[in-house]
Amino acid sequence: MRSIPLLNVDATTVFDDVAAAKHLQRRRRMHDARTNVLAAYQEYIEAVPEVGGLAKAVLTDQQKEAMQHAFSVETAPMAALRQKLLKRTCVARCPFCGISESSTLDHYLPKEQYPEFSIFPNNLVPCCAVCNTRKRDRILDEDTNVRMFLHPCYDAIAVLEFLSVRTRVEADALVISYRLVQPEGMADLTFQHLSSHFKELDLADRYRRMGLEHLGGQYPALRRAYGVGQHAERVAEKLIEGAEDFEEISGVNYWLAKLYRALAANVDFCAGGFEAVRPQPV
Repeated sequence: MRSIPLLNVDATTVFDDVAAAKHLQRRRRMHDARTNVLAAYQEYIEAVPEVGGLAKAVLTDQQKEAMQHAFSVETAPMAALRQKLLKRTCVARCPFCGISESSTLDHYLPKEQYPEFSIFPNNLVPCCAVCNTRKRDRILDEDTNVRMFLHPCYDAIAVLEFLSVRTRVEADALVISYRLVQPEGMADLTFQHLSSHFKELDLADRYRRMGLEHLGGQYPALRRAYGVGQHAERVAEKLIEGAEDFEEISGVNYWLAKLYRALAANVDFCAGGFEAVRPQPV
């Protein structure tokens, strides 16, 4: 759940280059759709971030197929756009979840419903395969008519703390639970978007599982900090230092930063309870 910059590329040029690289029949269909597609691009830009209710462009079935084909069956210009979108360092980690590598492109407005945005760079979000699969072709919640997912390029969430973590050591196991808390100053609609995004991408459980896996790798360092003198305060200091490093790079709501701060405040964990994350021999 983090913002990413838009790719600095001209969408009209992308459209023209991809169309020119298609075979004659689809090239003609894209050319005939060009005016309506570019008009849809402008409507998208004017509506962001609330693009979920955009009217669909008037396209024939053949033009819709040509637009979808432009993304699905790559030409050299489309391959170049994909490379530019995915290879930026700022999007190496999935902006939807903040966990995994960005290895796919998600159509924020699904190409099946909005084929006009199939190759629109602003609608293509680098993300991990898990988030892409979970998001699927959904846009608006059927009950509330609210967007179900944040748009990483346009939803600018203020620097307010909304992610919370609870931890406890129980029967030689570390129990971690993530949840969202609406901070003072955050609009209700923004929190609705955030809550839906968090729920639909199953971030609470994914953060929990990845947190436990991550801590297993930190076990030797925690054990050294504790030492033979059983210095719980050194463990807490190390965790706070790690949290500050994460916050400096990824913000106060980064899931690992929150986990480190919660563990630093957990007396049981710092006083030897970290043995619960000790990796088991394979």
